[in-house]
Amino acid sequence: MVQKRNLTKERIIEAAFLLADEIGLNQITFQKLAKELDIKYPSLYNHFANMDDLKIKMTISLLNDLNSNLMQRLIGKSGEDAIKEFAYAYRDFAFKNKTGYGLYVNVPSTKDEEVKNLSKQTSSIIHKILEYYSTDNTFVIHKSRAFRSLLHGFVSLSSHGYFQNPVNLEDSFKFMIDDFISSISRN
Repeated sequence: MVQKRNLTKERIIEAAFLLADEIGLNQITFQKLAKELDIKYPSLYNHFANMDDLKIKMTISLLNDLNSNLMQRLIGKSGEDAIKEFAYAYRDFAFKNKTGYGLYVNVPSTKDEEVKNLSKQTSSIIHKILEYYSTDNTFVIHKSRAFRSLLHGFVSLSSHGYFQNPVNLEDSFKFMIDDFISSISRN
């Protein structure tokens, strides 16, 4: 049994991600999570108001990890190298954290102020990379949306098994990123 003093929000969130990987995010309940933690489920209410609150906190944890990972991998990079590094870091993070990524794209960012701010931080990272190519804010916003859409689309389709042909998936990803870089370099 997890002792009360060892039961933290972080520990619960970690257990929730592990359980979600095992049984599916929509199958998690406080009762199942408490069983996994070997505690009584009412103890979870000391940390989270309800399952929606837990899911928001899980999203916050994931976004903090994502943004930290992106920043670490982007140190010393700019232009084309930064775009490639961001793309591969984002994709790899999403594949490594499939359950969390699925949660992230299903939690409305406007529902929670911290989720909203962390999502803006992710966008800000992209904007800084793209400002290497242009100082026109409208252009940067358009290209940022295009870039995030490309990455999300690739991750989502790939994760759901929609790329079932003999063409190498890694080659397709590289082609997509190179094509994006070509589109931004022309402007």
